[in-house]
Amino acid sequence: MTKVNVTKSINVSAESVWTKLSVFSGIEHFSPIARSVMEGEGVGAKRSCYLPNDAEIKETLDKLNNETMDLQYSIQSGPFPISGYVSDVSVKSVSDSSCEISWSAQFNVEGGAPEADMTGLFEGFYNTMIESLETLIQSEN
Repeated sequence: MTKVNVTKSINVSAESVWTKLSVFSGIEHFSPIARSVMEGEGVGAKRSCYLPNDAEIKETLDKLNNETMDLQYSIQSGPFPISGYVSDVSVKSVSDSSCEISWSAQFNVEGGAPEADMTGLFEGFYNTMIESLETLIQSEN
């Protein structure tokens, strides 16, 4: 099982970050995803994310806790040579205007793909999403 974790502090409030993440929609506003389509809301919601090349990633929101500001989602299918992908995202308040986001995942690498390539891919995704969340929220204020 491969594990990836990115934890970063950003200069926006935990509440503003959680507002964006907890709805599980609109990921295209702060990620490399070109567009997304939601079915349902809350735990059990399904999200289809489309990369710029139109490759589809199918995800499910498995856990959501608004009190502790953490969620878990899984990938059912996608263009990556992985299986068993489960991601945990948590937001912790540092001050009124800053927070720490931890975005982690575990998965199995399939088809002889180099583990380092998959680790780098997801670390890149998480870094981009955390930094883009900060930029998006700052631009709205």
